[in-house]
Amino acid sequence: MADTGLYIAMLGIDGTGKTTMTKMLARELAAHGHDVKQLSWRKELDQAPRPNTRESLRQLWVESLRLVHLGVDGPAAPASYDEFHAEGWEKSYGSATHTTNVPAGPLAAAWLEWVGQILLRHEIVEPHRARGTHVIDESFSLKMAFKELLIAERLSTGAAFSAEVGRARELLVELFRSCDPDVGVLVTGPIEQAYRWRMNQEGSLGSLEDMGAATGDRGLEGFRELQSACDTFFRECAEKWGWIVLEMEDTGAEANFAKLRSQLLEHPAAGRLLKPA
Repeated sequence: MADTGLYIAMLGIDGTGKTTMTKMLARELAAHGHDVKQLSWRKELDQAPRPNTRESLRQLWVESLRLVHLGVDGPAAPASYDEFHAEGWEKSYGSATHTTNVPAGPLAAAWLEWVGQILLRHEIVEPHRARGTHVIDESFSLKMAFKELLIAERLSTGAAFSAEVGRARELLVELFRSCDPDVGVLVTGPIEQAYRWRMNQEGSLGSLEDMGAATGDRGLEGFRELQSACDTFFRECAEKWGWIVLEMEDTGAEANFAKLRSQLLEHPAAGRLLKPA
């Protein structure tokens, strides 16, 4: 039987290069003769092997975005994934200015991130690991859950609801900790650099990359507010959990990956994968 594969997860703010580092690490591991699976919730909407799993992940994806924008004025987004995708609702949410949203939606959406993590872990990660495949998750789902809690907290106008958000944060951290990867990597760097990289890459921000869903504040200032809070929280988690911290610099992907490779070589689980046989 094949040795059990490792579960490697990336965490970090938007635009820091998690996907780029994931691709480069996958190529490096493959060059050392390892089977590798690159994981993202979005990709599994089409790639998950079980039709029921694909459909469940699709519906969770749609409902999380619908809930984040629960109180937004205007026509409701369709519940069908096919219609939601075909009509471009995710892009529409990302570009519109919202000033009528309510906090219950994003709070509920944060719990759906945990449900999705359960499906990804047991339906995708564990079967691949059992076959000896190393799984690299390009964005640990705690990221989205925390962003949704930040939106809910920003929208809250009462102490009781704010306390509920605080309890949800504590519980979700514990739940995601139970899905802790074998190797965790926090990919971080300056907020303005991440914003510039994201805009160069995509040309615009997504629906949960700034404070638009809470305050209507689009662009750099909204990005800075949301991402700064995320980065502080992610650093706290990384320190508490013993994750690798990769400080990205504006020196090119190869130089940043060289830093990551050096750090992974020192990791007790990952180091053996990158050392010559």
